[in-house]
Amino acid sequence: MRNRLRIGLRLAELSLITVLMGSAVPHLAFAQATAAPAATEQSAATDVVHQNAVVAADHPAASQAGLEMLRQGGNVVDAAVATSFALSVVRPASCGIGGGGFMVIWNAERQEAVAIDYRERAPAAATRDMFTRLDDKDASRHGALAVAVPGTVAGLCFVAEKYGSLPLSTLLQPAIRLARDGVPIDDTERHFQASVLADLAQHDGDSDRFATLRRLYLNGGQRWPRDATFRSPLLHVLQRIAKQGRDGFYRGDVAESIVAEMRRDGGIITLEDLAGYQPTVRQPLRSRFHEHDIITMPPPSSGGVAIIEILNMLEAARASSPQFAGALQQHNSPEYIHLVTECMKHAFADRAEYLGDGDFVKLPLDRLTSPDYARQLVTRLDPDQTQPRDAYGRFRPTNDSGTSHFSIIDKAGNAVACTETINTLYGSYVVEPKFGIIFNNQMDDFSATPGQPNAFGLLQSEANTVAPHKRPLSSMSPTIVLRDGQARFVAGASGGPKIISATLQVLLNEILFNETPEVAIRAPRFHHQWIPETLNLEPELFDTAQKDLTQKRHTLKKASGLGVAQSVSRSSDGLRGASDPRKSGRVAGY
Repeated sequence: MRNRLRIGLRLAELSLITVLMGSAVPHLAFAQATAAPAATEQSAATDVVHQNAVVAADHPAASQAGLEMLRQGGNVVDAAVATSFALSVVRPASCGIGGGGFMVIWNAERQEAVAIDYRERAPAAATRDMFTRLDDKDASRHGALAVAVPGTVAGLCFVAEKYGSLPLSTLLQPAIRLARDGVPIDDTERHFQASVLADLAQHDGDSDRFATLRRLYLNGGQRWPRDATFRSPLLHVLQRIAKQGRDGFYRGDVAESIVAEMRRDGGIITLEDLAGYQPTVRQPLRSRFHEHDIITMPPPSSGGVAIIEILNMLEAARASSPQFAGALQQHNSPEYIHLVTECMKHAFADRAEYLGDGDFVKLPLDRLTSPDYARQLVTRLDPDQTQPRDAYGRFRPTNDSGTSHFSIIDKAGNAVACTETINTLYGSYVVEPKFGIIFNNQMDDFSATPGQPNAFGLLQSEANTVAPHKRPLSSMSPTIVLRDGQARFVAGASGGPKIISATLQVLLNEILFNETPEVAIRAPRFHHQWIPETLNLEPELFDTAQKDLTQKRHTLKKASGLGVAQSVSRSSDGLRGASDPRKSGRVAGY
């Protein structure tokens, strides 16, 4: 029987329910939404304060889709489901129903958090050495063999049933409308198209292989004109999901078409793989930083572990040294950049060595997220210079990329942080021709050659090897920050490993320097992932900090677009939000 979480002025008696292989899941409920005045869209350059709710996605239409559910009396989870399905239509290069994701939910009344893992899984026929035996070195990135079993539809249908209050058919209406009526092509999509067309030009022998992608999503290979409107081919599959739920994707003619396309291109996903996919309910990781409670995603996300490890190191550094404490008071100074960078390098090295799918390998999470471990690492930091590569770790990290994130908060302090992906731009380049489903290339997020030195002479970790039904390691970092039991900040990002550094810096800007989401997101960023040994700086920081950081022996690179973040916040005067101008997003609130 459907367990709807109706929004009411008085919360119903709640209990724990058992789902998904015996996992105990809190039956969350949320406070009543008041009658909504007219919705407003917040431009990227305006600090608008809302009183009821805010949705921040990386496309205006997706933010509006979530807001539409809130105005109909839905809760933050309803808004999240509508936002995600809308993103499948309006950001097809980044995420969608052919991919997967992570969602973190906070219920302020119940003081309960839950993390939903609907990351893609390796097919049952996957093997540890399935890519090392091939002559095609691109097989893990492009083509059907790169596709892992999609989880987005299963995850969204699950959270809608267990934590939402509106019917699934209602939650899909914005996405269906956008697919039917079309959306204007923005500069972000034009940039994505140009990038992928350039890459496809390198696949001269595969011109027919990826013809469906060109035809359905890339304007037949011709650059989008300035006034172009895109009508998504996902209309019919979205309508099926609205009527049939997850069975509209994982069974029947849609599933049969998916498997037929997999077979045509040499993939190994079967009808059994699709029918058997289930999301997993996990306990979020929790930590404390600067009088705030941090709630974030556990593995197979590496982002939550890395963010907690870095925040713990920063707290330990502040307590250990007046020099470090002073650096943490000087926003984006060379000293601040150096300290945060050194903490990043340790976290990324540990990510490469220890992390993977905790359902398959034992992970030292207690140690990695322990303040004691952070204090040990801080003793290795030198305020005057960076260290040689081997001082941090020995394993080569995987390099995931792409993705979309959205953040939602309401006036009661309930929140959702959700990050979803098909991995790299347009995923595997394989598109199911009848329903227009773009398939992920998430198999590339596994360690390609575990236990063997790579081209850099570095080892790949065994923790992230390919195995049947296993989920690959991810950088996605959906995070909720609490103060006094209510969501204060919600943040996350897209951009592969830069997800971690972008989410971290937005949260530091908000927590340490009391910046609004807009200011926190617009601030120039930096990124270091330990390997390669390069500290990337956005132009403003490169120009101001180059001399001092070079003296600290950092190898510097001027770089733009270091991640794309979305954040919302709650303070005494209301709710704010910001969508990163690096990806043409826009907030919606009321």
